[in-house]
Amino acid sequence: MDIVVTGYAGLEGSIAVYNAPACFPKLKERYSESFFAVFENADIICEASQSKICTETEEPEGECDKAAGTSTEGAELNRLYTRYHESGLVEDGSEGGVLAALWRLLKANKSGGMYAQKSIPVLQQTIEVCEMFSLNPYRLHAPGCRVWLSSDTGELARAAATAGVPLNVIGFTSKGVAIRRTDTEGDSSLRRPEGDELDKVTLYFID
Repeated sequence: MDIVVTGYAGLEGSIAVYNAPACFPKLKERYSESFFAVFENADIICEASQSKICTETEEPEGECDKAAGTSTEGAELNRLYTRYHESGLVEDGSEGGVLAALWRLLKANKSGGMYAQKSIPVLQQTIEVCEMFSLNPYRLHAPGCRVWLSSDTGELARAAATAGVPLNVIGFTSKGVAIRRTDTEGDSSLRRPEGDELDKVTLYFID
């Protein structure tokens, strides 16, 4: 199966760091505010990425479709997320970022995998924030960044495109239990998640 990522790695976590009173002045010393203008529209990006699990009995009519973008743009992605979640084929990066989601998803499915980290969507603004505070964007809080195991990636890609959500195929499942990165030299097995990078910052800076 394909390993697919939708949304941006570390987005919500990097926005939290950017907005922290102790962090913003440090970033402003190096970058202009206009560079981070994309963060001003982040609510729209995050809302589109975070599909919602819905059932007819739990949600009023129309609310499920609205959960991922507008009722017309995000409806199909929302339905796919519900279906994939019920099958145990999707995880989000709310705790430990996209790499933690990848690790949990493959372990839950008792599968190994091969992946290219450089194929994971990430904003340059997130990278700059993370470099400033020595954080790994791929292990940073990102509930809107989801990892999927898909045998019909075309269907998922069409739904993501309609919703305005970035999507990349980053690898594929494999036999065994090893989860290996393919775009780096040497042994690069994905290790067990050890917490969220955001914890490093909240401990010192964020109220």
